[in-house]
Amino acid sequence: MIINKDVMRDYNERSVLQAIVNYGPISRNEISKKLGLNKVSVSDIVGSFADRKLVYSLGEAKSSSTSGRKPELIEYNSAYGYVINFSLNGMMLEMLVTKLDGRSLDYNTTSINSQSISEIVSKMEEMIVQLPNFETEFGLQAISIAIFGMVYQGEVVTSPFVDIDDFDLVGHFQNKYNVPVIVENEANLAAIFEQDFSKQELQNIVTVSIHDGIGAGIIINTQLYTGNYGQAGEIGRVIVQDERAKKRRLSKLPNFDSEWSQKALLYKATKLKNNPNYALDQLVADYNSQDEAITGLIEDFCYHLAVIVNNLIALYDPQMIFFNAPLIDKLPEILKNIQMKLGFMPLVPPLVMSKDVTYATLLGGASQAIHRVLHMEGARLIFHH
Repeated sequence: MIINKDVMRDYNERSVLQAIVNYGPISRNEISKKLGLNKVSVSDIVGSFADRKLVYSLGEAKSSSTSGRKPELIEYNSAYGYVINFSLNGMMLEMLVTKLDGRSLDYNTTSINSQSISEIVSKMEEMIVQLPNFETEFGLQAISIAIFGMVYQGEVVTSPFVDIDDFDLVGHFQNKYNVPVIVENEANLAAIFEQDFSKQELQNIVTVSIHDGIGAGIIINTQLYTGNYGQAGEIGRVIVQDERAKKRRLSKLPNFDSEWSQKALLYKATKLKNNPNYALDQLVADYNSQDEAITGLIEDFCYHLAVIVNNLIALYDPQMIFFNAPLIDKLPEILKNIQMKLGFMPLVPPLVMSKDVTYATLLGGASQAIHRVLHMEGARLIFHH
């Protein structure tokens, strides 16, 4: 079989960079052994990375031996540049800036309640202008934007929280900042975070994201699964069965977004408590004090969420299911309740909270952006925060 030299060189470069990012500081000899490449090829590739300032030398490694030359250690240069990551829903605009290893440099939020997309974009640009000068080699390298809605090939198909109105987010920011721009569904990015910010290699996982809506990020065989048109994981659109409404049109039936998202749950609680200002912290306090109305509401929530989890297990058979939800973060016993309700199933994977409910989506965006900057799409890179 004839192998194209350029293709082989590209494959070897990706493999060497992956080893340095994931296992560094590391010597050329260790890279050679891990990858089965000869030392000359490894040294040549590392040299080209050093010329581009992607890696740097830490000097000789410490050794217990007093004889022989100690190996030179190579480290990934996470200060090569930085990426800016936005999360955009109907109420809040978040921005997280990270180095190229996922570590945070800056975080900021601002309210965008019911503003137009052009006003929101102006706020995003203002937030960028207000950033300090970071000590990096080459400055801004990429931008990611998380959307609470359906995204297909970088375009927002629909969002219940922000009217994109055919605004070309990717084109606008690419033209203004001359860097790659990634637009992706927030639940998908939350799943990417769980995979890429973990030392454990996760092959098949689902992340259930519950905020103003409900979505699922699905990873199958280490790759994000979005379906044919980006609709995979839109579990908020799943119809809630209603025996009293058998003859109603399906479009008229309630769905999980309208009935059991965190926003919907709080709305139900405001009605139960006759308090229009009733908020999440008050709900948690009332639940912990055994308020009958609120404990009953949470029990109903657990039942319907167990239905969703049952279906996700049946459809995707994941090794773990993560939950990115402020409510469950404050009431982790909800997961135990769901686990018990699923006791009839032969195998139930671990149901666990996200490692970082606050920043999961933003850090998932950072991972996507960094992969794009390094031309490492599809490769496993382990990040930190």
